[in-house]
Amino acid sequence: MTAQEAYTDGACERNPGGRGGWGWVVDEYTYGLGGDPSTTNQRMEIRAALEAVSALPDCRLIIWSDSRYVVDCMTKEWWKSWQKNGWKNSKKQPVANQDLRQPLIEAMAHRRVTFNWVKGHSGVQLNEVADRLANSGMLGEAVTTPLDLAKAEEAAKVAKRFVVPAKWTARCKACGDSYTEGTSVTKNEVGWVHAECAP
Repeated sequence: MTAQEAYTDGACERNPGGRGGWGWVVDEYTYGLGGDPSTTNQRMEIRAALEAVSALPDCRLIIWSDSRYVVDCMTKEWWKSWQKNGWKNSKKQPVANQDLRQPLIEAMAHRRVTFNWVKGHSGVQLNEVADRLANSGMLGEAVTTPLDLAKAEEAAKVAKRFVVPAKWTARCKACGDSYTEGTSVTKNEVGWVHAECAP
């Protein structure tokens, strides 16, 4: 059986507690996205993988994710130790995001699912598309079928970051000046910045 490949991604406007979104894509006709009003980036990364595995049950599946948090758990089989220890980690604390991890493990039972890491924003088309889907899910943007993969990829390259009105007060990680609620901000490699401070 030929393996199907799905790219997954998660997004969160403010981590933790901000709006978040998840997305996965196989091709222009096979994809999914959604959002959560208050979440974390890690939860959205796991949710994207869970949604892809659940939506594609009758195939051998390869999941590509730019989240080490997701991929390492599966490839290094951390989940087996957690499961054996009653979903407790090495510090005897409850495993974070167990409510998403357990269903993911259950959805993978009795089938072959492989996880691979892909570097985010490195020019891999479907990774860029998954990123745009996750952001669309977070912002509640409508998406039409078939997806225009080239357009979605270009949008991710030109505007890798979304701009949102801040719902909190903090200092811009680029210029150091404060911003308040309602200020247009975006998130880049250094953190939350004024929209005009992003390249």
